[in-house]
Amino acid sequence: MITRRQLGALVALTLMWGVNWPIAEWRAVALLGLPNMLGWHVMSIFGVKALASGRAAILGFTMPIWTVLIGVGLLGERLTGRVAFAASAVALAIGLLVSDELRALAGRPVGVLWMGGAAVSWAIGTLMMRRTRHTLPVEALTVWMMIGSAACIWIIAAATEPLPTLRFTPAMWASLAYGVLINYGFAQIIWFGLARNLPPATSAMSIMAVPMIGTLSAP
Repeated sequence: MITRRQLGALVALTLMWGVNWPIAEWRAVALLGLPNMLGWHVMSIFGVKALASGRAAILGFTMPIWTVLIGVGLLGERLTGRVAFAASAVALAIGLLVSDELRALAGRPVGVLWMGGAAVSWAIGTLMMRRTRHTLPVEALTVWMMIGSAACIWIIAAATEPLPTLRFTPAMWASLAYGVLINYGFAQIIWFGLARNLPPATSAMSIMAVPMIGTLSAP
């Protein structure tokens, strides 16, 4: 059962991640002016560049469905009626959100596969966060995970493109600051705390208001 403190954290997380949707699109438009920017090339490799920001994010939020399927199918989690209903509701919501984009998605199979893989990886990480026993505080764990993932991305980018020519505009600095401090800072700390202390299906389902906030906050 979610406590009042966890509910407050969930509301903050939903707002942080939801507002990031239009900011991420703004960031992507700004990065189009940097053909040699490390990281943007990685996004194009992974197929995210082939999808609009909203489509990619919606596909990523199939994560709760994969959390339930992997937990029940591979880890022996118990499938209750409530969890089954919630997973079905998520599938219906995702279907409604992308119903007008099916033709565009069908024409971008690489992007769909990569975002689907990201959702599966997110689900596995959610399950592992709950099952793995560790003594690190959430803040330290978040920092180390961000460092590890950033190192992998930079290595891939450095191996696949020349050194970048950095030409940051004020708009790019603002969007990157939000991403680093809020989206990948405070929000990730909150998320890992929820994933560690709540059952996987509960923590996964609890963030499904994010696509709605993102859609409503988009210009």
